[in-house]
Amino acid sequence: MRQVTGYCLLALLLLGAPSRSQDVGRSADKQLKVDDFVFDVHPRVIAPGETALLRWSIKGATKVVIEEVSKSKSQLQEIGTFGGSGSLEVRPKEDTTYVISCEGPTTSCASVSVRVRPKQR
Repeated sequence: MRQVTGYCLLALLLLGAPSRSQDVGRSADKQLKVDDFVFDVHPRVIAPGETALLRWSIKGATKVVIEEVSKSKSQLQEIGTFGGSGSLEVRPKEDTTYVISCEGPTTSCASVSVRVRPKQR
């Protein structure tokens, strides 16, 4: 069973506030170091139609689930299930927060946000 901690849920409720939040969880035997858990997006601000790259590396994760939520979609929608490290190109149409949760001996979650700036006239 997958758990999303309160810290990630708080970030979702505050869409657009922090662009990155992280709850570094525990592995089976010790506290994870920040370098053991990476979830990031680049760039954080894009124009409509541009892409951003989600990147993750979670030591000890056997599976990660990535979900997204935006202002027009008020519920988390699963993007997919992936291995413990990887990357994914995304093309959001509006400000969107991505949440990663992992399974295995490591239990952690984090969120990052992509801001879509209006078109320049």
